[in-house]
Amino acid sequence: MITAAVGFQCPECVREANQRTRQWSTASPIRVTQSLAAINAVVWVVVSLYTGSLSLWTGGVTSVHRDFALHGAWVHEDGEFWRLVTSAFLHYGLLHMAMNVFILVLLGRMLEPAIGGARMLLLYAVSLTGGALGALLVEPNAFTAGASGAVFGLAGAVVVAERASGVRWRDSGILMFLVINIVFSLLWPGVSIGGHLGGMIVGALAAVILWSFPNWTGYIQTAQRIKPLRPLPEALVFGLGVLCVYLALAVAAPRWLTPIF
Repeated sequence: MITAAVGFQCPECVREANQRTRQWSTASPIRVTQSLAAINAVVWVVVSLYTGSLSLWTGGVTSVHRDFALHGAWVHEDGEFWRLVTSAFLHYGLLHMAMNVFILVLLGRMLEPAIGGARMLLLYAVSLTGGALGALLVEPNAFTAGASGAVFGLAGAVVVAERASGVRWRDSGILMFLVINIVFSLLWPGVSIGGHLGGMIVGALAAVILWSFPNWTGYIQTAQRIKPLRPLPEALVFGLGVLCVYLALAVAAPRWLTPIF
Protein backbone atom coordinates (compact mmCIF):
# COMPACT_ATOMS: atom_id res chain seq x y z
CA MET A 1 0.00 0.00 0.00
CA ILE A 2 1.06 3.59 -0.65
CA THR A 3 0.40 6.33 1.88
CA ALA A 4 -1.99 9.01 0.66
CA ALA A 5 -3.31 12.32 2.00
CA VAL A 6 -6.28 10.49 3.48
CA GLY A 7 -5.94 6.80 4.28
CA PHE A 8 -4.18 4.50 1.81
CA GLN A 9 -4.32 3.61 -1.87
CA CYS A 10 -3.32 0.48 -3.69
CA PRO A 11 -0.45 0.79 -6.22
CA GLU A 12 -2.76 -0.18 -9.09
CA CYS A 13 -5.17 2.60 -8.11
CA VAL A 14 -2.35 5.16 -8.02
CA ARG A 15 -1.17 4.14 -11.49
CA GLU A 16 -4.73 4.34 -12.84
CA ALA A 17 -5.19 7.78 -11.31
CA ASN A 18 -1.97 9.02 -12.87
CA GLN A 19 -3.19 7.84 -16.25
CA ARG A 20 -6.49 9.66 -15.86
CA THR A 21 -5.06 12.92 -14.47
CA ARG A 22 -1.44 13.69 -15.22
CA GLN A 23 1.02 15.05 -12.72
CA TRP A 24 1.09 18.84 -12.32
CA SER A 25 3.59 19.98 -14.94
CA THR A 26 4.10 22.64 -17.60
CA ALA A 27 6.45 20.67 -19.83
CA SER A 28 3.91 19.21 -22.26
CA PRO A 29 2.68 20.89 -25.45
CA ILE A 30 -0.31 23.22 -25.22
CA ARG A 31 -1.67 22.91 -28.75
CA VAL A 32 -5.33 23.33 -27.77
CA THR A 33 -4.55 26.43 -25.75
CA GLN A 34 -2.54 27.90 -28.60
CA SER A 35 -5.30 27.08 -31.08
CA LEU A 36 -7.95 28.77 -28.93
CA ALA A 37 -5.75 31.82 -28.51
CA ALA A 38 -5.13 31.98 -32.26
CA ILE A 39 -8.84 31.68 -33.07
CA ASN A 40 -9.68 34.58 -30.75
CA ALA A 41 -6.96 36.74 -32.27
CA VAL A 42 -7.87 35.90 -35.87
CA VAL A 43 -11.57 36.55 -35.27
CA TRP A 44 -10.73 39.99 -33.83
CA VAL A 45 -8.60 40.86 -36.86
CA VAL A 46 -11.27 39.69 -39.33
CA VAL A 47 -14.10 41.50 -37.51
CA SER A 48 -12.03 44.68 -37.21
CA LEU A 49 -11.17 44.70 -40.91
CA TYR A 50 -14.73 43.85 -41.93
CA THR A 51 -16.38 46.53 -39.78
CA GLY A 52 -13.60 49.11 -39.82
CA SER A 53 -13.69 49.22 -36.01
CA LEU A 54 -10.03 49.22 -34.94
CA SER A 55 -10.41 50.72 -31.49
CA LEU A 56 -7.84 50.03 -28.81
CA TRP A 57 -10.44 49.57 -26.10
CA THR A 58 -14.23 49.60 -25.63
CA GLY A 59 -15.06 49.32 -29.29
CA GLY A 60 -18.68 49.94 -30.18
CA VAL A 61 -21.37 47.41 -31.00
CA THR A 62 -20.72 46.66 -34.67
CA SER A 63 -22.93 44.87 -37.15
CA VAL A 64 -21.05 41.65 -36.40
CA HIS A 65 -21.70 42.05 -32.68
CA ARG A 66 -25.38 42.57 -33.39
CA ASP A 67 -25.42 39.33 -35.36
CA PHE A 68 -23.29 37.15 -33.08
CA ALA A 69 -22.90 38.69 -29.60
CA LEU A 70 -24.95 37.43 -26.66
CA HIS A 71 -28.32 39.15 -26.21
CA GLY A 72 -31.33 37.71 -24.45
CA ALA A 73 -33.91 38.96 -26.94
CA TRP A 74 -32.24 37.41 -29.96
CA VAL A 75 -31.53 34.15 -28.15
CA HIS A 76 -35.04 33.84 -26.74
CA GLU A 77 -37.26 35.39 -29.40
CA ASP A 78 -35.38 34.34 -32.54
CA GLY A 79 -33.88 31.10 -31.24
CA GLU A 80 -30.33 32.17 -32.08
CA PHE A 81 -28.77 29.73 -29.63
CA TRP A 82 -25.40 29.84 -31.40
CA ARG A 83 -24.79 33.23 -29.79
CA LEU A 84 -23.89 31.33 -26.60
CA VAL A 85 -20.73 30.22 -28.43
CA THR A 86 -20.02 32.89 -31.03
CA SER A 87 -20.14 35.68 -28.44
CA ALA A 88 -17.16 34.13 -26.66
CA PHE A 89 -14.93 34.70 -29.69
CA LEU A 90 -15.88 38.36 -30.21
CA HIS A 91 -14.21 41.23 -28.38
CA TYR A 92 -14.55 44.97 -27.90
CA GLY A 93 -11.20 46.47 -28.81
CA LEU A 94 -7.64 45.21 -29.14
CA LEU A 95 -6.80 45.33 -25.43
CA HIS A 96 -9.95 43.42 -24.54
CA MET A 97 -8.92 40.60 -26.86
CA ALA A 98 -5.21 40.73 -25.97
CA MET A 99 -5.82 40.54 -22.23
CA ASN A 100 -8.11 37.54 -22.56
CA VAL A 101 -5.70 35.74 -24.91
CA PHE A 102 -2.72 36.48 -22.67
CA ILE A 103 -4.44 35.09 -19.57
CA LEU A 104 -5.78 32.14 -21.56
CA VAL A 105 -2.24 31.15 -22.54
CA LEU A 106 -0.93 31.55 -18.98
CA LEU A 107 -3.68 29.36 -17.52
CA GLY A 108 -3.52 26.89 -20.39
CA ARG A 109 0.18 26.34 -19.73
CA MET A 110 -0.80 25.07 -16.28
CA LEU A 111 -3.94 23.13 -17.14
CA GLU A 112 -3.42 21.48 -20.51
CA PRO A 113 -0.28 19.51 -19.57
CA ALA A 114 -2.13 18.21 -16.52
CA ILE A 115 -5.31 17.02 -18.21
CA GLY A 116 -4.45 16.74 -21.90
CA GLY A 117 -5.77 18.58 -24.94
CA ALA A 118 -9.18 16.91 -25.16
CA ARG A 119 -10.09 17.62 -21.54
CA MET A 120 -8.67 21.14 -21.86
CA LEU A 121 -11.04 21.79 -24.77
CA LEU A 122 -13.92 20.28 -22.82
CA LEU A 123 -13.12 22.43 -19.79
CA TYR A 124 -12.93 25.57 -21.92
CA ALA A 125 -16.22 24.79 -23.66
CA VAL A 126 -18.07 24.08 -20.41
CA SER A 127 -16.69 27.25 -18.81
CA LEU A 128 -17.85 29.14 -21.89
CA THR A 129 -21.42 27.92 -21.38
CA GLY A 130 -21.26 28.88 -17.71
CA GLY A 131 -20.15 32.37 -18.68
CA ALA A 132 -23.01 32.70 -21.16
CA LEU A 133 -25.50 31.54 -18.53
CA GLY A 134 -24.20 34.01 -15.97
CA ALA A 135 -24.17 36.90 -18.44
CA LEU A 136 -27.77 36.29 -19.48
CA LEU A 137 -28.91 35.97 -15.87
CA VAL A 138 -27.41 39.31 -14.83
CA GLU A 139 -27.51 41.40 -18.02
CA PRO A 140 -29.88 39.79 -20.53
CA ASN A 141 -30.29 43.00 -22.56
CA ALA A 142 -26.59 43.75 -23.03
CA PHE A 143 -24.58 42.84 -26.11
CA THR A 144 -22.11 40.64 -24.24
CA ALA A 145 -18.96 39.45 -25.96
CA GLY A 146 -15.53 38.17 -25.00
CA ALA A 147 -13.67 35.09 -23.84
CA SER A 148 -13.66 36.26 -20.22
CA GLY A 149 -16.26 33.74 -19.07
CA ALA A 150 -14.24 30.81 -20.41
CA VAL A 151 -10.98 32.31 -19.09
CA PHE A 152 -12.46 32.79 -15.62
CA GLY A 153 -13.57 29.17 -15.81
CA LEU A 154 -9.97 28.13 -16.42
CA ALA A 155 -8.86 30.26 -13.49
CA GLY A 156 -11.40 28.58 -11.23
CA ALA A 157 -10.17 25.22 -12.50
CA VAL A 158 -6.57 26.12 -11.67
CA VAL A 159 -7.58 26.93 -8.09
CA VAL A 160 -9.16 23.47 -7.76
CA ALA A 161 -6.30 21.72 -9.58
CA GLU A 162 -3.58 23.34 -7.49
CA ARG A 163 -5.39 22.40 -4.31
CA ALA A 164 -5.82 18.81 -5.51
CA SER A 165 -2.14 18.68 -6.45
CA GLY A 166 -0.96 19.83 -3.03
CA VAL A 167 -0.24 23.47 -3.89
CA ARG A 168 -1.30 25.73 -1.04
CA TRP A 169 -3.50 28.67 -2.00
CA ARG A 170 -1.27 31.12 -0.17
CA ASP A 171 1.65 29.93 -2.31
CA SER A 172 -0.25 30.58 -5.54
CA GLY A 173 -1.27 33.88 -7.06
CA ILE A 174 -4.30 32.52 -8.88
CA LEU A 175 -6.73 33.05 -5.99
CA MET A 176 -5.63 36.68 -5.62
CA PHE A 177 -5.96 37.06 -9.39
CA LEU A 178 -9.59 35.96 -9.16
CA VAL A 179 -10.35 38.26 -6.21
CA ILE A 180 -8.81 41.29 -7.93
CA ASN A 181 -10.63 40.63 -11.17
CA ILE A 182 -13.97 40.07 -9.47
CA VAL A 183 -13.60 43.41 -7.67
CA PHE A 184 -12.60 44.99 -10.99
CA SER A 185 -15.68 43.45 -12.63
CA LEU A 186 -17.91 44.99 -9.97
CA LEU A 187 -16.39 48.46 -10.14
CA TRP A 188 -15.62 48.92 -13.84
CA PRO A 189 -18.66 49.80 -16.01
CA GLY A 190 -19.33 47.61 -19.01
CA VAL A 191 -17.69 44.48 -17.56
CA SER A 192 -19.91 41.39 -17.37
CA ILE A 193 -19.76 40.31 -13.73
CA GLY A 194 -22.35 37.63 -14.47
CA GLY A 195 -20.24 36.17 -17.26
CA HIS A 196 -17.12 36.18 -15.09
CA LEU A 197 -18.76 34.58 -12.06
CA GLY A 198 -20.73 32.08 -14.14
CA GLY A 199 -17.64 30.91 -15.98
CA MET A 200 -15.58 30.71 -12.79
CA ILE A 201 -18.16 28.66 -10.87
CA VAL A 202 -18.82 26.22 -13.70
CA GLY A 203 -15.09 25.87 -14.48
CA ALA A 204 -14.36 25.11 -10.84
CA LEU A 205 -17.15 22.52 -10.70
CA ALA A 206 -15.84 20.85 -13.86
CA ALA A 207 -12.34 20.74 -12.37
CA VAL A 208 -13.65 19.15 -9.19
CA ILE A 209 -15.11 16.36 -11.30
CA LEU A 210 -12.00 15.89 -13.46
CA TRP A 211 -9.60 15.84 -10.51
CA SER A 212 -11.76 13.99 -7.97
CA PHE A 213 -12.82 10.91 -9.89
CA PRO A 214 -9.30 9.72 -10.85
CA ASN A 215 -8.37 9.84 -7.16
CA TRP A 216 -11.50 8.13 -5.90
CA THR A 217 -10.51 4.55 -5.17
CA GLY A 218 -14.06 3.23 -5.48
CA TYR A 219 -14.45 4.68 -8.96
CA ILE A 220 -11.03 3.46 -10.11
CA GLN A 221 -11.64 -0.08 -8.96
CA THR A 222 -15.12 -0.14 -10.51
CA ALA A 223 -13.87 1.38 -13.79
CA GLN A 224 -11.17 -1.29 -14.00
CA ARG A 225 -13.90 -3.93 -14.05
CA ILE A 226 -16.47 -2.00 -16.09
CA LYS A 227 -14.60 -0.24 -18.89
CA PRO A 228 -17.57 1.86 -20.14
CA LEU A 229 -17.39 3.77 -16.84
CA ARG A 230 -13.88 5.08 -17.54
CA PRO A 231 -15.04 8.22 -19.39
CA LEU A 232 -17.59 8.97 -16.64
CA PRO A 233 -15.82 12.16 -15.42
CA GLU A 234 -15.73 13.60 -18.91
CA ALA A 235 -19.38 12.61 -19.45
CA LEU A 236 -20.38 14.39 -16.25
CA VAL A 237 -18.51 17.53 -17.27
CA PHE A 238 -20.19 17.41 -20.69
CA GLY A 239 -23.53 17.03 -18.91
CA LEU A 240 -22.71 20.10 -16.84
CA GLY A 241 -22.24 22.05 -20.05
CA VAL A 242 -25.53 20.75 -21.45
CA LEU A 243 -27.26 21.84 -18.24
CA CYS A 244 -25.78 25.33 -18.57
CA VAL A 245 -27.01 25.59 -22.17
CA TYR A 246 -30.49 24.45 -21.15
CA LEU A 247 -30.67 26.95 -18.28
CA ALA A 248 -29.37 29.72 -20.51
CA LEU A 249 -32.02 29.07 -23.14
CA ALA A 250 -34.96 28.18 -20.91
CA VAL A 251 -34.39 30.37 -17.85
CA ALA A 252 -31.81 33.10 -18.41
CA ALA A 253 -32.51 34.31 -21.97
CA PRO A 254 -36.26 34.93 -21.34
CA ARG A 255 -35.27 37.37 -18.58
CA TRP A 256 -34.70 40.06 -21.22
CA LEU A 257 -38.43 40.73 -20.86
CA THR A 258 -38.25 41.48 -17.12
CA PRO A 259 -34.60 42.01 -16.11
CA ILE A 260 -34.05 42.38 -12.37
CA PHE A 261 -30.56 43.91 -12.33
